[in-house]
Amino acid sequence: MSVQPIPLRKALLQRTDPQIAAIEATIDFLDLPTAREPIAREDGVHVVVAGSEQFAQWMHALGGTVNRAPAMDSASLWTLRTETPKRADGTTVRIRVHVALVADEWIPEQFRAPAQSGPVAS
Repeated sequence: MSVQPIPLRKALLQRTDPQIAAIEATIDFLDLPTAREPIAREDGVHVVVAGSEQFAQWMHALGGTVNRAPAMDSASLWTLRTETPKRADGTTVRIRVHVALVADEWIPEQFRAPAQSGPVAS
């Protein structure tokens, strides 16, 4: 049996933004899904996922607080506020994981209860 290296994203090696690099390392290490490249903003790094199952993977891997924006046109934006595991220097990077869900779409009970109706605060 041969040992295979953990595949790191090529983008990780080319990034100069340490917050994005930290998020991509977390994504690779925990094998978390994304629908597009992470986006760095003042309130943290934003990650978009494609569905409720992917959103649940993030929640189970990192924990955090779930917020739900008010429904518009029978859909709402759900946001998980979490952070990377502590790095060697003790710091973390804030993460905002987003998913748009149709009103009657299956939503895991674990993040249905703590969800709050209202605008997502920063």
